Amino acid sequence: MNKKYILIVDDEIGILLAYKKLLADENIEVHTADTIEQAEQLLNTNRYDLVIADLRLTGILGKEGIELIRYVKDHSADTECVLVTAYGSPEIEKEAYEAGASFYFEKPLSPSKLIEALHQLHIK
Repeated sequence: MNKKYILIVDDEIGILLAYKKLLADENIEVHTADTIEQAEQLLNTNRYDLVIADLRLTGILGKEGIELIRYVKDHSADTECVLVTAYGSPEIEKEAYEAGASFYFEKPLSPSKLIEALHQLHIK
């Protein structure tokens, strides 16, 4: 099995650590970023099979996660994207899918839902 690479982008370090612990194994390498700048730097130097992004990365009313998905799709169209947010709405969900997200989840996100999404995307 080919090794898979996942980038998780969230401004909450605890969430980054929890997702990394949940997803990393001998076939999956997980990288994390807590700012959009860090994420773009990693995206410019690595190829990812999946990017999991939080909607808000600055703590204000931003939509950096959607901007990041657009960035990913512009630079690597075959990279799958998942948007996760505690501030969901039908409008945000629609924007996420229009930007290229394969999945949209509202927090709290159960580990089983995330694992199921990875199975559907053939990552795990």
